Amino acid sequence: MTIGNALLDGQAVDIVINGAQIESVTPHSPCAVDIDAHGLAVFPGLMNMHSHAPMTLFRGLGDDQPLDVWLNDYIWPAEQKLTDELVYQGTLQACREMLASGTTAFNDMYFRLPSMAQAVKESGIRAMLGQTVFGDAEDIEKLEMRNEKYPGAAANSHFSIFISHFSIAPHSIYTVSEKGLRRCADTCKELGLPMHIHMSETQKEVDDCLREHGCRPWEYLDKLGILDKLGDNIIAAHCLHLSENEIRLIGNHHITCVHCPNSNLKLGSGYRFPMLELMDAGATVMLGTDGSASSNNLDMIEVMKTAALLQKGWRGDPTVVPADMILRMGTGGHTVAPGQPACLFLAPVKSVSDLVYATHGESVKMTIVDGKIVYKK
Repeated sequence: MTIGNALLDGQAVDIVINGAQIESVTPHSPCAVDIDAHGLAVFPGLMNMHSHAPMTLFRGLGDDQPLDVWLNDYIWPAEQKLTDELVYQGTLQACREMLASGTTAFNDMYFRLPSMAQAVKESGIRAMLGQTVFGDAEDIEKLEMRNEKYPGAAANSHFSIFISHFSIAPHSIYTVSEKGLRRCADTCKELGLPMHIHMSETQKEVDDCLREHGCRPWEYLDKLGILDKLGDNIIAAHCLHLSENEIRLIGNHHITCVHCPNSNLKLGSGYRFPMLELMDAGATVMLGTDGSASSNNLDMIEVMKTAALLQKGWRGDPTVVPADMILRMGTGGHTVAPGQPACLFLAPVKSVSDLVYATHGESVKMTIVDGKIVYKK
């Protein structure tokens, strides 16, 4: 496949795709092309690093409630009524929404993973699916991911930056026991899987951890030996309320922290995400929408704008976190270059600045995953 006359860093280029990789990127010249991208800029596919895809079914449920009320009174009761078919339909809708707004890969945490994997396969998006765990994680030995039985998932849905297309996802330190957290970490180590977890999302979580365990959330995981055991194979959503010591712990273990600004703002969880401090300490910072029930959409372009503006606002410095920096966080550092994954999207903008500050997901005209057109407007 050849994409001709696309804008890349302000220059017109031709992009040759061979299979699932970019083969070449050269200055534009008159030639036969498969896609005439005149007037469109090309970008690496966005990566939504924290989502709950089936929650498209719960969009608007329990709006304007604090996190604990929202979970206990609205979300968890509704989730008890889910079936395989509902999870499949909710995931398929999420995949369609993400592809239509330039997201080519997502990292999820939910239940009924075989149903989710079927939707992922049909949509053509990449995904890493996390099995949510609560309590003592007593059923972890029975998880189907041990035998990789999910239909079609291995064929096309793993992240290129991860070693696996599955993860173990203990929900949080306040819903999973010490025994459960240890079991999850041991299983991740045994199977070589990442661990995906909510961490330090609210001040209440921190206060409760101090009261129950005598230390802060990340210090608690360190006390359990989980940080040394898994290191950079931990993906932690939110990470809002951190002490200097916790930032050092996260950085020393090169953990991935996922900032979900729209969800955090809507739930009143906080806004002073220590993005620069985490990166300076050695952590990887990426972005996510969270589920549609707390962010109300899966638009990663909107997430990039919110994340950048928040950093400028609370720091009182308009020069921090420029557009190209936030785009790197939104794409996992991928670029449009030879040897990179052929996961791209095209939009009618002239620059990265226009993409981040002056548009939204509905502007995306085409999305390509592994060299295949999976969305065209």
